[in-house]
Formats: sequence, C-alpha cells, structure tokens
Amino acid sequence: MTFRRLLPPALLLILALPARALDWKTEVLTVTTVPFQKTQDVVFNFKNNSPRPVTLLDLQTNCDCLDASADGKTYLPGAVGTIRARFTIGDRAGLYERLITVVTDESPAPVRLLLRIEAPEIATVSPRSVSWKLNEAADEKVVEFTPAAGLEINFTAAQATNEAFITRLETIEPGKRYRLHLQPRSTARSASAAIRVTGREKTGHDVIVSAYASIQ
Repeated sequence: MTFRRLLPPALLLILALPARALDWKTEVLTVTTVPFQKTQDVVFNFKNNSPRPVTLLDLQTNCDCLDASADGKTYLPGAVGTIRARFTIGDRAGLYERLITVVTDESPAPVRLLLRIEAPEIATVSPRSVSWKLNEAADEKVVEFTPAAGLEINFTAAQATNEAFITRLETIEPGKRYRLHLQPRSTARSASAAIRVTGREKTGHDVIVSAYASIQ
C-alpha cells in the first residue's frame, strides 16, 4: 500500500502561478536625506529572465512629490533595465513611504515598488502644538525651538496664520535655543493657527519651522 501526501490548496495555487518575467534586484529602497537636501534620486534595477520580450505599459506614482521614468519601453530576454525616481523633499521632515506601480504586458498584476524616505528634522519643536479650552483663562504658553545637532539657526520672526493668537519670539541662546510665547486674544470662540517661525542657518539656508495652536 502506498500513501500520497496531499499538498494544501494554498500551496498548490502558489506552485501553479507563473514566475514573473522581470526579476527585481530589490522592490524596497530605504534612504535617509540630510538637512536642506531638496531632492532624492533612487534607482530600481531589474532583469528580464523570461524567454519573451516584456513591454512596460504604464508607470505610476502615488504622490506628486515623486516622479518616475524607465530607461526603455520593451526589454528583450536577458535585458536589464532601470526605473529612476526623484522624490522632492522640500520642507518635509519625518518618514515618508511612496509607491511606484509598474504595469507590464506579462501579467495583469502590477509590481509595486516601495520607497521609504527618512528626512531629518531641522529643529526640535517642543511641544509641537498647544491648546486652550473654550472660556478658560487666556494664559501664555511656551514652545521651545532647538536646531538639530550641528546646525546653527538664527530665528528672527514668528507669524501666526490667525490673528486670534499673539506671538513673541525670544532668543535664549543665539543660533541654539529659542522660545516662542503664544497667547490667545480670547478663548470665547474656537480658533486654530499655524505659527511659522522663520530664520536662516549659518550656511545661508532659509528655514521655516512650524508650531500649532488651537482653542477648542
């Protein structure tokens, strides 16, 4: 008597799927930018390991801040190719994840390439936001600004996007430490604002850092 091992249905489905024609060196790239960097370029490399030509039908990104292009249209068997992308950093800070969707004629299922960008903070803002409750005392609150290690920023002005708040910028240590004083004119009505603190780094780069205030 012989026994036959039965494979799970999910595994049988995986085994039945055809291998993708394009073999990607990586489908995930992680990069870290430096202060005042405006753009970041990356490259995704692939090779056509199938016995037939593969044509790129479409290339999409999920953000206007990311542009992507291919170095060709149709790739013959054994050919290598690249997808080049440029992420516009601007004034962004923090971790960002962006997708590039690659559609080819080999399969209805597209390839999704993931780009992770870590953009460092130019300055620490603590706390990032302050708030008052409706009808509570309109006491002054303070936000501390400290440039990142290695940077010297001369902050010179603070402007709220809503006149419901009074701002005053205090220099504690030039280039190193600043204090933003915030106070609502009244807490009788709900209000919110972004406070833009502007300055210049010692290398000449203009800097804008934001804090937030609200009455709710």
